[in-house]
Amino acid sequence: MRTMEAGRNRTERRERAAAEVRDLLAQLYRSFVLWGSLYEDVDRSGAKERARERVATLLGEFSGRYLPRSVWLEEATRKKIEVFLKKSEGLYGELSAEIEQQGYARVRATITKRVSQELGP
Repeated sequence: MRTMEAGRNRTERRERAAAEVRDLLAQLYRSFVLWGSLYEDVDRSGAKERARERVATLLGEFSGRYLPRSVWLEEATRKKIEVFLKKSEGLYGELSAEIEQQGYARVRATITKRVSQELGP
């Protein structure tokens, strides 16, 4: 009886950890898309900067929130998530540099396309 209960608890923890990581990844991806989909006229409200900061915050927090849950994930899944995270960090750095050099209006059109290409749907 205890063995069955322990197995059920382990399965529940694994499912909960997977759901939490999936939510973190979805938040990060949606933040990238939002950052790329803002229009020039919303600059007065600072929405572009908040969207960029949201991506930076999620990237910074991801490791701390992901690592404790990663022990419940299979190795192949962990590797995929870590590749996604590295791509996200690289993409964030590249896009930030391009925006600083060329301006948001010129880079905005490519952000969403690059996010979809490099991070996937």
